[in-house]
Amino acid sequence: MARSRSRDRGRDARRRRRSSPQKAKGKRKATEKEQKEAQAKRFEQEVQRRVQERIHNRDFEATIQEKIRGELDRHFSLVKIEIDMQKKKLIEEFRHERDQEERSKQELEAIIRTNQQRTQEQQQRVAAAMGSQAESLLHERGLIQKREEQHRKVQKGLESVGGGGLA
Repeated sequence: MARSRSRDRGRDARRRRRSSPQKAKGKRKATEKEQKEAQAKRFEQEVQRRVQERIHNRDFEATIQEKIRGELDRHFSLVKIEIDMQKKKLIEEFRHERDQEERSKQELEAIIRTNQQRTQEQQQRVAAAMGSQAESLLHERGLIQKREEQHRKVQKGLESVGGGGLA
């Protein structure tokens, strides 16, 4: 099926007519875009110029220095507070350890005193028992000696009574 050229030309003409306003609209948009970009560049340049003026101003430098000093002071204050807190914590830990050592020392001394007292009491009981035993032995010796003396006296008495009659 062959198309006629006249038909194709009609179609092409209609397309061109339709696209012409679109092209014009596209050109306007491109121009507007370029104008916006140019305006944005001008704004950017003005902003950069003002920033540069402000940065190179002595008041700005003084303000910056003041803010830096303020921040440094704040940081130093924070560091000082942290150091003080750590110092307090370490002192408290040291006191706690020292108190524990002191309590342990006192407990140990109490135990040693108790043991010494018990040892002395035991030694006194042993000494008393030995003294009592020594007294008992002395008493017993005394009794034994008395018996022996009595026995000798009885023997002498028997010898003197019985000795004369045997001979």
